[in-house]
Amino acid sequence: MSKATQEVPASASPKYEAAAAFASTVRGQVQSYVGSRKADVARSVSDVAGAIRASSSGFAEQPHVKAFFDSAAEGVEELSEEISRRTFAELYDEVDAAVRRRPGVTFAAAALAGFVLFRFLKASRMRPVPRSRAVIPVEVFPVPDL
Repeated sequence: MSKATQEVPASASPKYEAAAAFASTVRGQVQSYVGSRKADVARSVSDVAGAIRASSSGFAEQPHVKAFFDSAAEGVEELSEEISRRTFAELYDEVDAAVRRRPGVTFAAAALAGFVLFRFLKASRMRPVPRSRAVIPVEVFPVPDL
C-alpha cells in the first residue's frame, strides 16, 4: 500500500482537531463560570452567617437566645466553607443523593420555596387603588349648563 492510499484516522483530521479545541475551550469557560458562581454562593452564605451573628447582638440580656443565634451562625459558616472546599460535581452528587433519600421533604421544600417566591413577587408589584378610595379630580365630573 502506498502512502497516498492509506486512510487517515478521523481523529487526525483538521475538522476533528478544531472541534476538540472548541469543546476544550467551552469546557474551560464553563468550569471557570461554575467556579466563580460557586465562590459567589459561598460568599453569600457567609454574609448570611454574618447577618445572623450581628442579629444575635440584640439578645445580650438573654444568653440562651444569643447562644442559639451564634450556633446557627456557626452552622451557616460551616456550610459556606463546605461549598468553597468541594467541587461542583461533589455538591451536585450530594444534593442528588439527598433528594433521592427524602423525596417528600424535597417536594415540600420546593413547594414552600415556590409559595414564598410567589408571595414575594405578588407583593412587589403595584396594586391598583380601589375605586371607592381613589381621589377623583374635579374635572372628571360633568358640570351642568345653567
